[in-house]
Amino acid sequence: MSSSSSAAPIGAPYDLHCHILPAWDDGAKTLDDSLQMLERAQKFGTTTIIATPHVGRAFRGVEHEASSIADGVEKLQTEVDARELKIKILPGAEILLGSVDLLGEAGVLPAWTVAGAGKYALIESPYRAWPEFGNSMVYQLKLRGVTPIIAHPERYLDVQKDIKRMENAISQGAILQITAGTILGQTDKAMQKCCFSLLDAGWAHLVASDAHNPGHAWPGETIEAVQKRVGEARARQIFEDNPRAVVEGSVFPVQVKPEKVESSSFMGRLFGGR
Repeated sequence: MSSSSSAAPIGAPYDLHCHILPAWDDGAKTLDDSLQMLERAQKFGTTTIIATPHVGRAFRGVEHEASSIADGVEKLQTEVDARELKIKILPGAEILLGSVDLLGEAGVLPAWTVAGAGKYALIESPYRAWPEFGNSMVYQLKLRGVTPIIAHPERYLDVQKDIKRMENAISQGAILQITAGTILGQTDKAMQKCCFSLLDAGWAHLVASDAHNPGHAWPGETIEAVQKRVGEARARQIFEDNPRAVVEGSVFPVQVKPEKVESSSFMGRLFGGR
């Protein structure tokens, strides 16, 4: 049972996918961009952000060493503290499948896992689809004690056509992270509809910003829409209990089923869902 009080309003204190490090990849270009993003995140209740720079491909002609992620986080945290923003930044990465040998001698480097704890790792497909080798990778990572978090599955064209494309990965223990802006309709309708289908099926476990600039939406902006879709208990898991377990490196909660909320059909019509 969750430690959260059902009487308390649902919050969204965690963002587990954010390109917040300045001049690192295709995210924040400058420190000022990063600080603007953090100010907006704080406005919507975010208190902990996992910095997830891309791993496995170069941006702006530079590919940073995994070992330098923690240094980048420390430098940004110093700037955050100096401005008295109440946000804790922790290291992580967004790992491009197939670009690095995750199953080699080193395995998943601790520097690439969420908060460096070696328990959860954010991964993405190199294609506009979920590859067959991705399911094998999920299985092998779980054998090594690392739970994969699959980033933005709603982007993958095959998943948009049929969310059962993710069933194998989920059955082997993968967690799915959908994107706040997509839920709110800031991308195309097919991606948004896919998010709704994943929520309805109970296959969306986390909502994150995947923010690259100050204009991106934050998890706290989507609480109402998600709660109306899946009910309070499931929404509380998505925004509070599930991300807390990931950040702490603890056992992932047993998932409650989404409620068939009466207003979900209205939300579907409003946002182009069912």
